[in-house]
Amino acid sequence: MELDDLKVAWTELDNRLKRNEELKESIILEMMKSKAGKLVNRFIAWEMFSFVALLLVIPLNIFIVCRYGGRNWAMDTTLFFTLAVCFVYPFWGIFKIHGLMKFDITKNVGNNILCMNGYRIQLNREKKILNYFVGPVYVLLGIFAYTVGKAILYQWSLLICVFIAVGLITYWSYKYYNKSIDSILKSLDEIRELKEE
Repeated sequence: MELDDLKVAWTELDNRLKRNEELKESIILEMMKSKAGKLVNRFIAWEMFSFVALLLVIPLNIFIVCRYGGRNWAMDTTLFFTLAVCFVYPFWGIFKIHGLMKFDITKNVGNNILCMNGYRIQLNREKKILNYFVGPVYVLLGIFAYTVGKAILYQWSLLICVFIAVGLITYWSYKYYNKSIDSILKSLDEIRELKEE
């Protein structure tokens, strides 16, 4: 009789441990889903903010060209280049937002991994364009505008500080993006492993 009671108690304990393990796994799964979802929502919010900000810069830039244009060819070129960037970049932003909107934490993990890898590729392309084309063009146009405008020492130091600040902000923001994407991909891998068990 005692042996039968011991077997029943052992089975109940084993069932409780299994339920606890399943509960822990489901809690971990929900936490990882929540973390990945929040980061993706943050990416979407930042892309939307960038989109709107660039659209708002267009009328400001047109006003500056109309009001102060024609005095300094290098400054005019810089303003027109800025206007071109403000017209082109929102389309790139829409493309990135469209890719991020495909991310759905409740659906297939493989599709979400593919979505995040696609977003990383888009960010790397954007970074190359900024580093090898847009950034150098702005540096050259800024130097030409200041040279033609016969800028004084404090204006040159301000220009250098602006270039350094923009470079550092760009570097740290892309580093943050890559770190966040790595975190999302790690969470997705762990979710896939938990679902396969």
